[in-house]
Amino acid sequence: MFQVTNAQREKEKAIVGFIGPSGSGKTAGALLVAYGMMREAYPDASDKEVWSKIGVVDTEHRRAKLYANLQFDDVRIGSFKHIDFTPPYTTERYQMALEAIKEAGAEVVIIDSLSHNWAGEGGIVEKHGEMQGNSFQNWGKLAPETTKLIKTLTQNDVHILATLRTKTEYVVEPNSEGKMAPRKVGTKPVQKDEMEYEFMLNFNIGIDHLAETSKDNTRMFEGSSFKLNPEIGRKLYQWLELGIDVKAEEEAERLRLIEEIKAIVSGNEAAAQMVEEFQIKANKKLDQWTIKLASAALDRLQALKTKEEK
Repeated sequence: MFQVTNAQREKEKAIVGFIGPSGSGKTAGALLVAYGMMREAYPDASDKEVWSKIGVVDTEHRRAKLYANLQFDDVRIGSFKHIDFTPPYTTERYQMALEAIKEAGAEVVIIDSLSHNWAGEGGIVEKHGEMQGNSFQNWGKLAPETTKLIKTLTQNDVHILATLRTKTEYVVEPNSEGKMAPRKVGTKPVQKDEMEYEFMLNFNIGIDHLAETSKDNTRMFEGSSFKLNPEIGRKLYQWLELGIDVKAEEEAERLRLIEEIKAIVSGNEAAAQMVEEFQIKANKKLDQWTIKLASAALDRLQALKTKEEK
């Protein structure tokens, strides 16, 4: 069955792509944006506390650690949480790494890089090459790998900033002196086609460290080139927080139902007995009941109350 509701903005967790060639500044940009997000979330916290809420899952031979203590304008990169993610780069191990860094307290997770899941050791391309039989059909067999990765990225309770390396090509064009010179440019991301469209926001970063958006559901960063900085993280966090906190509203409703049940039970032996039976069947105390269980029990209790009043 399909349920029809009135659409409204809700609070969201970020799923942002940082796409560019090697040397464009993807990791540094992601760290600065993550800092801005957590600085906005915790305005009274120390820098040490803010950086402790940022985690990096590092597939790049521990290179993310090179940024610790570096100065970028008025921001010094602090001590963030770090996982040295070594091969194999399977989807399951990406999931495990994400869970581990979440449990360590990270609220913004930078996956640096997502490209290894596709083209790295133990990644999808390597798996495909090891399979026997029809090559085209084998790609279909590997589709669940991508589905699992997308779920890991989009169905999580932390903000995720993922870097994706692009294939590098060179173009020849006039330089600042008017002479023809080669320039390194990135083309398509090293990942499954269309993966970048799973993100709510993509920053395409050039070798000059300037970013543009190829997709921007926030509509805040369209139409210009800019350097990634903490202010972008602040704005992004503010946008994410504009929605209704559905989880908080559901919890408030759950607590309201439980309080109503307690009011009916107070001084009513038959109602208390009914609640006790519900607790035994559900194997949960009243204060642990879900909205669904509390609502069903409340309907029964109100029917009992109406019967008693007749």
